[in-house]
Amino acid sequence: MIAALVFFNYGYVVRNVGTMWCRLDPRAVEAARTLGASAWRAWRTVTLPSLLPAVASAAATVFLLCATAYGVVLVLGGTGAGTIETEIYQLTARYLDLRAAAVLSVVQLVVIAAALWVGERARRARQAHLALRTDVPATPLRAADAPALAVTALTICGLLVMPMAVLVIRSLRRAGHWTLANYTDLSTTGGDNALLVSVWEAAGNSLRVAVAATVIALAVGVAVCLVLSRNPRSRLLVRGVALFEAVFMLPLGVSAVTVGFGFLITLAPTGLTRSWWILPLAQAVVAVPLVVRTLLPGMRAIDPRQREVAATLGAGPGRVLAGVDGPHLLRAGGLAAGFALATSLGEFGATSFLARPQGPTLPVVVYRLVGSPGAQNQGMGLAAGVVLAVGAAALMLACERLQTRHQRRGRLILRAEVG
Repeated sequence: MIAALVFFNYGYVVRNVGTMWCRLDPRAVEAARTLGASAWRAWRTVTLPSLLPAVASAAATVFLLCATAYGVVLVLGGTGAGTIETEIYQLTARYLDLRAAAVLSVVQLVVIAAALWVGERARRARQAHLALRTDVPATPLRAADAPALAVTALTICGLLVMPMAVLVIRSLRRAGHWTLANYTDLSTTGGDNALLVSVWEAAGNSLRVAVAATVIALAVGVAVCLVLSRNPRSRLLVRGVALFEAVFMLPLGVSAVTVGFGFLITLAPTGLTRSWWILPLAQAVVAVPLVVRTLLPGMRAIDPRQREVAATLGAGPGRVLAGVDGPHLLRAGGLAAGFALATSLGEFGATSFLARPQGPTLPVVVYRLVGSPGAQNQGMGLAAGVVLAVGAAALMLACERLQTRHQRRGRLILRAEVG
């Protein structure tokens, strides 16, 4: 289970911290090297302190994601390994013991609140206004980077490539023979009609739900970041901003199963649970904290004097937002969109409560196929898992490509204006 959790969260840490790292102004490190500091000392005294807020933010987020992991524990843990998350599901769905489930939810909230508090204290202790740039050129690889490259390659091969390679190989075999039958059967409902819709229909529904949830999460997340990145002078407003941040971080600490069950029992009397929009709304609730955690470190690192100077020069609030905050939002916006899409596409905890039998998502279909008897259903479950992984990776790469293209276009415009 630990290896699987590392598999799911390794990319988040790399992309979150790496995005901040590549935006640091290299002149600070160059100045330290000019004054005689070694490469190690320059990294330890200049680069690392600048990265600590992003590291603390990523660490707190990963802890929360691991503490509330549901699908991984449910599939790999078996009967001998349970977490608060799986126990909440068992008490709610199997035993209908809502009182005990509520007690476990409160315990989980206390643990998550403590983690958020520790992460916030670490961030405040190291938070600084950094000289961030959006046009930092790529640093060429050197011989001194070989150890870091070796560790990265071993981690990627051992924890990322090998599990996916095994999944692909297993999806191409059935009854001891190599075959594509597992993929061709994805257009059917499985053996003994294990499903009500085909896997491809579920994949299309997942994509539509994920896109809608991402749009909602980005809209809410950007608005929240604009509020949280400001530095109020009143102590009362500072506490209000901290409370506001805690409220929007709660979905990371609240069980996804609890979120889905809460949606179900709260909205069932209104009839909204029969609406298609119930799934995008629930998945957006889960994705908003990731969007906020991805965008907020860069927004908080902006020196507020930049906004003050722009306002002094006559720029209105909208112009200040577009000229000062906008480039940093766009720089991390592709990463936030990719995380939101991938999270929504693979969300299982809340969706397992809210998805209708005629409109399941791909993770729900994979779980049903893997839990159904028969070689055909098992093989289709493996093939559907490959489709889900490839789809999530493709969405992340598409967001990265759009973001990179926008950056290159901005650099070309800047060079043309300077020239």
